[in-house]
Amino acid sequence: MIRARNIRKRAALAATSTGLAVALVSGCGGGGSPAADSLAPTSAGPSVTDTAPAVPTTDPTPPAPTSAPTPTPAPSPPPAPTATATAAPSPVRPTSRPPAPPSTAPPATTPTTRPSTPTPTRAVTPTKAVTTAPPADGASSLWGRQYQGTTRVTVQLYDYCSPNGARRPAGSQTYSMPTSLTVERPREAGGLRENNPFALVLSVGQPSQTGAFTLGTSVTVAAGSGQLLLTYWKLSWDSGTLRGQLTDNHVREAAALNLVNWATLLVPCRPELGTLPGGMPHSVAVGASLSGKLTATSTSLTAKGASDDGLVEFAFEFSGSR
Repeated sequence: MIRARNIRKRAALAATSTGLAVALVSGCGGGGSPAADSLAPTSAGPSVTDTAPAVPTTDPTPPAPTSAPTPTPAPSPPPAPTATATAAPSPVRPTSRPPAPPSTAPPATTPTTRPSTPTPTRAVTPTKAVTTAPPADGASSLWGRQYQGTTRVTVQLYDYCSPNGARRPAGSQTYSMPTSLTVERPREAGGLRENNPFALVLSVGQPSQTGAFTLGTSVTVAAGSGQLLLTYWKLSWDSGTLRGQLTDNHVREAAALNLVNWATLLVPCRPELGTLPGGMPHSVAVGASLSGKLTATSTSLTAKGASDDGLVEFAFEFSGSR
């Protein structure tokens, strides 16, 4: 306690001495100044009171450091609204050309499934039909040809007038008749085609004449709402050589085409009573034959056969040309 008072007294004395020294320095020269007059009444210094200011001791204990208070975090500002940035449209550059017309094509659609790989297809190129003449050595080269000539006919006649009713010879005749031969394309009807190199029609004399012959390889006839093909002969032709045989006379269908026209007695076995005028057609029997030469310019054919009733046997030779 006493020590503290002494310290305070020393401090007061030191302060008074310092104030006097300042006043002396300020009043030197020039006969004095107002500052010196003002310092005179206060030269005595401050009065000493019982309560002196606290003077630190020589061994003070430094105060413990105090940590700075943790600042309270400021509240987060509210989030700024997010705005979608829209790019400003680019300026349109003027052009001297007129604007293109709007497209009328529909927008392309994107397939949802993978299309299958198409199988290439080979393109077929249509060819122009070329019509050429048939080869000179082919049977088709004879189609549409006609031959004219003469046929020499030999006929052997028979009847059934024997006492026992057996067939017997009844005479023979030989004669000649104008003849025509027509070669045609094989006939077709009802989805069928004649299986011959060509169709033949051989006409010896006029059909109504006695001794006339008609030979034909095929014919088409009306059958209901369509056509029916009937084939009579089987032909072969090779390098101008012709062979044929009558395979079906179609008598069952009442469509006999191969005929020989011959006189028929009014009364069987009574020739003295006369014959039917104009003769009577007799169907040629299956097995008749035809053979010879047939070329582009001429023909020479031989036919042999008999009537279906056995009354007429014949053989003839035809020579003709175009």
